[in-house]
Amino acid sequence: MSTVLLVGNNALNRKMLERRLRHCGYHVLVATDSDQGVVLAIEHQPDLIIIDTDLPGIDGWQSIKILKASVATMDIPVLALTPKTKTGNWKTALEAGCNDYDTKPIVLKSLLAKVETLLRGTSPAEAEATTPQFSRVDALNSAFSTLQSRSSPHTLSQIPSQIPTILQSSSRLLNNRYEIIQVLSNGSFGQCMLAKDLTVDSPSSVIINTFKLPVNNPALLSLVRSSLESEMSFLEVISRHDDIATCLDYFEQDDTFYWVQAYVAGTSLTQELGSAQSMGFVLKLTHSLLSTVHPFHQGQMVHCECHPDSFVRRQSDGRIVLVQYGLLKRMLVNFRSHSLPYRQALLRQGQYQPAEQRAGNPQFNSDIYSIGMIVLQSLTGQTPEWLVEVSGQGNLTDLVKADAQIVKLFERMVSPNHHLRFASASEALASLPLGLIPKESAYQQALSS
Repeated sequence: MSTVLLVGNNALNRKMLERRLRHCGYHVLVATDSDQGVVLAIEHQPDLIIIDTDLPGIDGWQSIKILKASVATMDIPVLALTPKTKTGNWKTALEAGCNDYDTKPIVLKSLLAKVETLLRGTSPAEAEATTPQFSRVDALNSAFSTLQSRSSPHTLSQIPSQIPTILQSSSRLLNNRYEIIQVLSNGSFGQCMLAKDLTVDSPSSVIINTFKLPVNNPALLSLVRSSLESEMSFLEVISRHDDIATCLDYFEQDDTFYWVQAYVAGTSLTQELGSAQSMGFVLKLTHSLLSTVHPFHQGQMVHCECHPDSFVRRQSDGRIVLVQYGLLKRMLVNFRSHSLPYRQALLRQGQYQPAEQRAGNPQFNSDIYSIGMIVLQSLTGQTPEWLVEVSGQGNLTDLVKADAQIVKLFERMVSPNHHLRFASASEALASLPLGLIPKESAYQQALSS
């Protein structure tokens, strides 16, 4: 059974089309706005997306561009529903990356025929004889019109072939010092690897992150190089704090960028979120998480990657340590005028990110929202999706059984409106109940000096 994701805020049209699609034998997912539609598309990987272009907030056209720029959803056919009164629908749909479009008011027979064609995977010749189909290559060429030369973003299964000399040549060391032990993960733009630094007397374990541009563009390459150099200088300073994994090295080799950080032995914070914890535990966790992003905000940097896998509880002392720098997300946000794949990076771990960050405009207090979702998950044992729904309905008072000060603290951290949140980690830390904050460590002393 094919799955169709239907995105639209007009309840009458949405319900009518949902009924007909179900009657035709399709499994139907329904979203009422762009944010919900993008999240459902990434999580459920439908066979087809039908999206109304007249949506509140981020409109349908922008949502389609986000979907077509994401590695997770770029191959899913998209059919746009546009007002019949507007001109230039074909051109706009092509530029956005649609596979087809239809006009409103909806003519069900015509629309369902297009749905069937897209789900059947009709050949280009057959499609041309029926409805105007737009190839993914055309869509991406339009989206990347600012680039002189481009290649499609790599899927996860293709990533390992980007750096074959690293993984297949035992005689080759990275930067003449790092021996690759294991590939830990593959991402849209590179890999994360465990390695040993052979230049020290007792070879130590390190983490090496890689980044390779998905396009061949000298101007963009120069911007990336300049941005990474600036980021590395910043990270080398703030990672001296005990609660941030130490940034050790940065280099460029074979058209790939690398940065090296100390390996932190411990367990991911994700493993602690399966059951509800006490309020005292959660408030101390809140303090620890806010403290790790505080140096970023002091340096006028949005971290951009606050999710449970970004934090490790260190084995040696039980402290929370930030092990992901958020570097690529910050960099790609700055390059939004040059390349659309930055949106794919922003959408990862979207359930912990507020709407403005998923839309490509992260604020300092976007990090506050992310941390708020993590600590509420720790407090309740509930999923982020469930917490978003509850907090959006203003039901935190019933959920958080605590005094008004603590309830207000969490409400401000996870408010959907970023104007109502704490402005930065410093402001949020100042609102924590003093009696439950751990004794000052060398790290806090360094921050206050």
